[in-house]
Amino acid sequence: MKKAELTSLTEKYIAGTASGEERLKLESWYNNQLNQNPLAGEKQIDEEEQVEVGEKIFNKINQQIDQQEKKRSGRYFYRFAVAASLIAVLGFGWFILSERTDLKKINKSASLIKPGGNKAFLTLADGTKINLDQALNGTIAKQEGIQINKTADGQLVYTILENKSALAKPGFNTISTPAGGQYQVSLPDGTKVWLNALSSLKYPTTFTGKYRIVELTGEGYFEVAKNKNKPFKLKTAKQEISVLGTHFNVSAYADDAEIKTTLVEGGVAVKNFNPQATGLLKPGQQAVFQGTGFKVSNVDVEEYIAWKNGFFMFNNEGIKEAMQKLARWYDVDIEYVGDFDGIYFGGSFSKHNNLQETLKILESTDKFKFKIEGRRIKILK
Repeated sequence: MKKAELTSLTEKYIAGTASGEERLKLESWYNNQLNQNPLAGEKQIDEEEQVEVGEKIFNKINQQIDQQEKKRSGRYFYRFAVAASLIAVLGFGWFILSERTDLKKINKSASLIKPGGNKAFLTLADGTKINLDQALNGTIAKQEGIQINKTADGQLVYTILENKSALAKPGFNTISTPAGGQYQVSLPDGTKVWLNALSSLKYPTTFTGKYRIVELTGEGYFEVAKNKNKPFKLKTAKQEISVLGTHFNVSAYADDAEIKTTLVEGGVAVKNFNPQATGLLKPGQQAVFQGTGFKVSNVDVEEYIAWKNGFFMFNNEGIKEAMQKLARWYDVDIEYVGDFDGIYFGGSFSKHNNLQETLKILESTDKFKFKIEGRRIKILK
């Protein structure tokens, strides 16, 4: 990426005018730098130019913050988190940031806590449990006319080998991810599902009957194969989502206060079981169940599907909600020492960072610090 294009994209990113495609392009560029020297492959930008661009971005961040500070008088954390996280996301390293913030030293044990990866367990209809992290690539099982393959890039693919009678009773498989795990599965009907950490999906080996019904706990992103003659239904513990063919994300963790359904394309109908309530969504909308009904609003869908593309993206999110997502991915426990109500978080991080890199960004706010004890993170003011 040339300097002019990088500068243009970062300015749009900071100003909040970048399109979803532009944001992903910028973040993908940063993600690629994580696996090599920060300047490798970017011969158009030498060290002096990088600092110059970094200075320009930092100044622009401060201007943006100064303009918004009066509107966020009770959200001091947000001010510093945006600056710190954006500088890190844009790949300018710690040179610019370290000149302006007194970074505290984080317990070195944090560097030993690595990010999650493609980890999951598959439970077959007969009760057999397969550790997909350890299973060899290729065919891992055959059952009821279905062949199950594991691919090298962390996918589970179901292929129909023979047609089964519509009257035959299908078996059910369950794929579940641990803390620090994620996985993708292609169902027998062609529907693609991405599972986030601490999630599970139960589905039949063959879709018989009037509907294609699957059950989800945790969070999943769905690209449903079109079949107008057999609607797709997703059930969670408290809701049911009906579609014909569409792309959407559902976050239904049992320990979250809200259930969020975000529609990328197509259309969905969301029904809550108890208490009963319904909501209809159009692309770019999100339904949040609150109490007795749904609150439907327009959202930036990229924020809610970034996790499947390798990023955490937070937009003025409560620090506790943000840290809960990090805890699931890094497989750590969070303990708060002090009152953190009213503290919000904004920014974007690569999921490929180790925990130490992520905590450095957070601790640069000087509003709290971290203490690492094994896999427990204490957050102190």
